[in-house]
Amino acid sequence: MKNGGAEMDPADVEYVKKCRFVVASGIFDKYDIPHQPSNISEHSKMLFCFLMVADEVSLDFIKENVTTRKDSDGGLWVDIWRLILFKHQPYDERRRNGKVPKILTHRLFPEAQYSIWIDGKMELIVDPLLILERFSLI
Repeated sequence: MKNGGAEMDPADVEYVKKCRFVVASGIFDKYDIPHQPSNISEHSKMLFCFLMVADEVSLDFIKENVTTRKDSDGGLWVDIWRLILFKHQPYDERRRNGKVPKILTHRLFPEAQYSIWIDGKMELIVDPLLILERFSLI
């Protein structure tokens, strides 16, 4: 979010510029680890960007407790989720900072035509394309 207080790594900014369909989630204050979606079609895997926003404390916790990998662009991944570091957060309270990506998804991922937010403690068990079809969005 340019000029909004919170910032993303430049590699993450470049990655999200390519995302037209987004499934987003967030983990703050070491609250959880990423839950992998199930029943995702190959078409959805190619069409959607699965983005997990996390603060530094949570990112360190995830790295310690879950297998992560780096891609050639420097992006950090946990299976299908691209981990997005949310730095320079606007509030002192982590709980409030956790609301920022949830409410302002359109500001974090401005190129996205559609976004689906999944709370960090939840697991997506339906193909995101079916969700968009259900609400006649595509």
